[in-house]
Amino acid sequence: MVKITIDNLIKIDRETEVIHEAFTGDYHEKNGSQFLVYQNELGEKVVMKYDAEMLTITRFSQPITIMKMHPEVVTKTAIATPVGLQHFQIKTQHYQKSSHGFKASYQFWQGETKIAQYDLAVHFS
Repeated sequence: MVKITIDNLIKIDRETEVIHEAFTGDYHEKNGSQFLVYQNELGEKVVMKYDAEMLTITRFSQPITIMKMHPEVVTKTAIATPVGLQHFQIKTQHYQKSSHGFKASYQFWQGETKIAQYDLAVHFS
């Protein structure tokens, strides 16, 4: 068991939200990737898989949400929201793995419109 600390700075339009969460979860390595697994505040299983090149966050919600962050590749995701399923492009500006977690800066886009900017830092101990 490890303590997983998540800090996320979210900017939407002119509003900024700071998220700080801590969860107890599991850490393991497999085939060169590292995995952090925990249950979020909604009771959903979350798996963060990361290596030197990219980060994948899978939330086992209804429907399942998968987000992939890679600085050289624009990816797509679909997220259930109160107004229905929303589709976004994810543009990753920065991703860096460390010995006890990772940092990622990424944006959600819909077409030519930037929806949000995220600065995520995850650490485990």
